[in-house]
Amino acid sequence: MTSVLANTTAHSAWFERLIPQGETYTVREIDRDLAFVIDGFIYDARTSCFLAVGDRVIFFEGRHGIDYRATIYDLDSRERCNLLLRGRLYE
Repeated sequence: MTSVLANTTAHSAWFERLIPQGETYTVREIDRDLAFVIDGFIYDARTSCFLAVGDRVIFFEGRHGIDYRATIYDLDSRERCNLLLRGRLYE
């Protein structure tokens, strides 16, 4: 069991080094696993997504705040989620 955890941690660290600086975003708010605020933009899930406030994500397909359809990868839970951009959050 210890070797499996060590390998997973090592793989995560290796993977995160490949991500360009400034390309990670943070989930700021959640509404019932169906809507998310990710660094100033509201996204709707195409299917239920199980993200948590504070999760770090990268945009796997699409660009943050620009493309209507996007696929994100949650670096913390290692899950993918398909989203639709609703618009900018105005506070």
